[in-house]
Amino acid sequence: MIDGGLWYAFAVFIWYLGINMIIGNILEPRFMGKGVGLSPLVVLLSLVFWGWVLGAVGMFLSIPLTVIAKMAFELREETRWIAVLMDSEARKEEINSSQ
Repeated sequence: MIDGGLWYAFAVFIWYLGINMIIGNILEPRFMGKGVGLSPLVVLLSLVFWGWVLGAVGMFLSIPLTVIAKMAFELREETRWIAVLMDSEARKEEINSSQ
């Protein structure tokens, strides 16, 4: 703002906001979901849910808590369908090819 003026600072702010939203809302859930075996939708929903339940700490712990819940769902035959719904497509193909 000091060097380029008000319009330059506004343009930098909009550029930063756009890049941050693309990375945070599109790319990060996709890559994080593939890494832990969760679908991107489950990653986003877990972020919202655990953030609502536990606040900011829940947002940081959303992925580990969701993975723990998915592992617990995989243990019982009655709840295994929930774990399958939480899985990413790549993991579903791996599971189907191994059976």
